Formats: sequence, C-alpha cells, structure tokens
Amino acid sequence: MVLRRFLRAALAMAATMLCVPVVEAQTPAAATPGSGARPALVLVCHDQSEACKTWRSQWQPLFAGSPAYKMIDIRTINAPTAKAMMQPAAWPADLRWLLDTFLMSQQGAWEEYETPRFFLLQNGSVTASTAGNNGWREFIWPTILDVTNTKP
Repeated sequence: MVLRRFLRAALAMAATMLCVPVVEAQTPAAATPGSGARPALVLVCHDQSEACKTWRSQWQPLFAGSPAYKMIDIRTINAPTAKAMMQPAAWPADLRWLLDTFLMSQQGAWEEYETPRFFLLQNGSVTASTAGNNGWREFIWPTILDVTNTKP
C-alpha cells in the first residue's frame, strides 16, 4: 500500500514537472495557493456530476471532520456543466494557471471532464492530482493524511 502510494505520487510529480517551470515563471509565488507553509486542495466539480454529489454527501463531511481539514487551504471551483468547468471563466484568476497546466498535460487530455477532480498544491506546485471518488479514497485522501501527518 505504501509502495503503491509512493509510486503514484512519484508518477504524478513526474507528470506535473513538465509544466511546472512555465507555471512558476507565470505565477508569482505569493499569489499561488499552496505556496506558503500550508498545502492547498483544489476541488473541481460541476452541478450535473453525480460523482460530485456523492463526494459532497459522503466524503466531504468525513473530510471536514478530520484534523487534516484544519491544516490545509481548500478551494472549490464549481461550474454548471462539464464543458463550463474547463473554461477559464469558471476559475478564479489566481488558479487559472492550474487549469492551463492540467489541460496541457497528458492526464488532462485523457480525463478532461472526469469529476470530482482534485489537485493538491504544495510550495506553489501540483504535487498530486486525480479524479473520481475512488481517486479521492485511494490517492488524494491518503496523500493529504501523509502531508499533514494526521489520521482520519
């Protein structure tokens, strides 16, 4: 389990490293969520997504009641449709670099509209990204616990 988590994290970091230098050049560190001492979780959903409704009703309450929730910044991007979710207008100005990075990545090409989508940001970079409730349960949630050194 730990090895699998390590391998996934290593693959996610390797995939994002291709775009990070461009992002860092375009985004001042002080304005980037997750650039300070606290990591940031960015949740991306749309109103028509059943998977987002499931995450909000089942996983979000558990997460909100955990010690890890108090140790990271949470940003939510919610759009009316899947197509609108991938448009810059749906994203706050300080997170548009994240949309650009995602859409330019191989993962973005394969999973553009899959939701809920999660990005974990640390030190101004994407350190983990996945989609779906299984991605939350098997990858992002354990990664958040590791990063915050907490238990559920």
